[in-house]
Amino acid sequence: MNENAEVIYAAKLERLKKKLEERQFAVTLLKRKEEVLPFLKSAVPEGASIGVGGSVTLDECGVIEWLTDNPNYRFIDRYHTDDRRRAFRESLLADVFLMSTNAVTMDGILYNVDGTGNRAAALIYGPDQVYVIAGVNKITENLDAAIARVEQTAAPINNVRLKKPNPCTAFGECVHCNESSSICNQFVFTRRCQPPGRIHVVLVNEELGY
Repeated sequence: MNENAEVIYAAKLERLKKKLEERQFAVTLLKRKEEVLPFLKSAVPEGASIGVGGSVTLDECGVIEWLTDNPNYRFIDRYHTDDRRRAFRESLLADVFLMSTNAVTMDGILYNVDGTGNRAAALIYGPDQVYVIAGVNKITENLDAAIARVEQTAAPINNVRLKKPNPCTAFGECVHCNESSSICNQFVFTRRCQPPGRIHVVLVNEELGY
């Protein structure tokens, strides 16, 4: 990112941090994606069970590579299993759940659209602690802009990534399809964190994921 843009985004992140904290989220600001792993290593106790939501952001930050075959944690590995449904269910009872978000509004609301709902379900209830890693490209001014971001950017690109033959991959944006292969089935906006601090939002001053 251009260094001038970094200054502006840093100011925006400080404002967003205050709004999220007013809604009882815990918040950490990081400058670079390389800081994400050191933060998680210090925050997550050894021996913890850890589930993850499907996330390009986590992959870009090296989180999945760090957890895979790591003897210091009980990683509920959704990527190297013949029973992904079981991994999804076990993740709902994990000590820690790691994910990103489709959007976070400047007034402190998280917005997520899921295919199976496992990620949104873990965010809402189950794991003792949830860490949401988000780059500055996920920030939107309001909920309407968050919905537009998912429809015009995140959903179409993720359909391509997941090789889903849905109309948005040809049209370039959401057409509100009703295909059996749709990945847009669960719509969740989280306006407050309850209990306080259970959801810890980690905002990174870089563009990450879709």
